[in-house]
Amino acid sequence: MVGESGVRDADRIYEELRRRILTLSLDPGTVLDESQIVSDMGVSRTPVREAVIRLVSDGLLRRDGRQVRVTSFEVNQLRDFFEGMTLMSRAIHRLAAARRSTHQLRVIRDALNAFEKEVAQGDEVSISEANHAFHQAVSEAADSAFIQKAFEGLLIESLRLARQCFAAGDDRETTQRQHLERTVADHRELYQAIERRDTEEADRVAGRHSLLFRERLSAQILGPSTLISSIPIDI
Repeated sequence: MVGESGVRDADRIYEELRRRILTLSLDPGTVLDESQIVSDMGVSRTPVREAVIRLVSDGLLRRDGRQVRVTSFEVNQLRDFFEGMTLMSRAIHRLAAARRSTHQLRVIRDALNAFEKEVAQGDEVSISEANHAFHQAVSEAADSAFIQKAFEGLLIESLRLARQCFAAGDDRETTQRQHLERTVADHRELYQAIERRDTEEADRVAGRHSLLFRERLSAQILGPSTLISSIPIDI
């Protein structure tokens, strides 16, 4: 069914639930009340179920018997997450540098500019979404369906983890600003490497960029004293 705005109800519900999950309005582990969603959004069960199926496929929801829960992320999963993210990110950026088209390069540049604009404005959720859009644009330029699917699944999880960084507290404005400045610098170097078709440089910077996120997340969730040494990764 299509609403007055022309947006399908299932798409509208998907975007709203996705927003609530990624902004932690729905806490990890929360049981989804489909009846409440039907009531709140004034729709039938069919588009709600369609949206739920998509979110389960994204990995943001999981089925637990007859219930559907917001997927939880445990500290003991961090090593596996960062192993996957680092390897997939290096592969994606290497392939994008080798295969990108002129149009795809333009899309990456536009996403880069959009991210920097959001950083300047300082809205946390918009910054995370713009960061995701930049890496997704690179992913599409890699032109490798199976690697892209794996990488974009990790990107979705990184959105929630990035939000946890902002929500974890004890995060001084100076630290946030420094992290965002380093992120902007990395994005520019990644774009330049892809523009030059420099696969080795794209690979190198992508690995460093993954390490930046890893340091940030471990400091915020595990505490400054934990950092890298507590999450061994053999790459």
